This record gives sequence, C-alpha cells and structure tokens, in this order.
Amino acid sequence: MSDPMSPSESRCPWCSALLTDATAEKCPSCGAQLSQTPGSEPTLPGVTALDTEAILRARSEAGRSRGGILGFLTGRDLPEPTGTETAESLAPPEDAVRREMLRLQIEAEQADAVAESVALRSDILAERGIHLDELNAIEEQAEAVYESEVEGRPISPPPHDPPAS
Repeated sequence: MSDPMSPSESRCPWCSALLTDATAEKCPSCGAQLSQTPGSEPTLPGVTALDTEAILRARSEAGRSRGGILGFLTGRDLPEPTGTETAESLAPPEDAVRREMLRLQIEAEQADAVAESVALRSDILAERGIHLDELNAIEEQAEAVYESEVEGRPISPPPHDPPAS
C-alpha cells in the first residue's frame, strides 16, 4: 500500500485528483492551472477565475423547463394536457359519496356541539364551586326521582348531612 504523502504520487492541490502527468499545466479533473509563473495567482475556474463554460451552460439551461412549484408560479412549463382527462373526472361525486360526506359533516358538527356543551357545563360548575363528586351524587338523586315518578312510588328524601362546624 502506498503512502498518501509519498512524493511519487502527484495530486492536484485544488481537487486532490491523482495526476498522471506531474508536469501537466492543467488538472484534467477540475481544470485548475497547476504550473504558474512567479508572482501570478493560480487560476481555478469558478474559484479564482470566471468559468466561461459554466456560464454558457447556465445560459443554455435557462430556456429549459424549470418544473416544480417555481415553474408553476412563473407560468412556465405548464403541463401539457395528455387527453386522458374526461368530463367524468370533473363531474360532481355520486349520491352515495355525497351522503357519506354529509354524514361525516353532521357527525363532526355533533361532536363540536357536545364538546361546547361540556365546556359550558364545566365553566358553570367551576363558577358555582361544585366538585364533580358532588355532581355525581346530584345526578344519582335525579335519576332516583325520575325512576320513582315513572314507577309511581313515593320519593324518599335524600339523607341530609348536618353541616360541619
């Protein structure tokens, strides 16, 4: 295995490509000028000098399609109609699909209404200082009253706890 720091291998100082000819004036890989006259700057297209080939390539590619969102926003390269579009693809949905959409919309509106109702009840309970445990006891009493009225039996008064002093 050869040592990467050995003087027998000659590499480009800009791109580190292996040079086949150590006396070459330009790197075959990146085009950097390898030999220079004393007191002058080395030229490396795109880094220390203008890369005219890259500029020409960019100009020729400017007329090409851009695609993507930028092309859509600038109005360039709108997709060509393929002819596979039909009136059916643009038609309103079938009745079964419409019914399902309406059913889902009604369910969502019901869920919103229930959530709003729960939020309002919670706010009222918090304002009155009623704890949820007390609310459960009140609901049990109300249920007992309802059942007794339905069955026609007299209502027994709930046990009254004397206030703690």
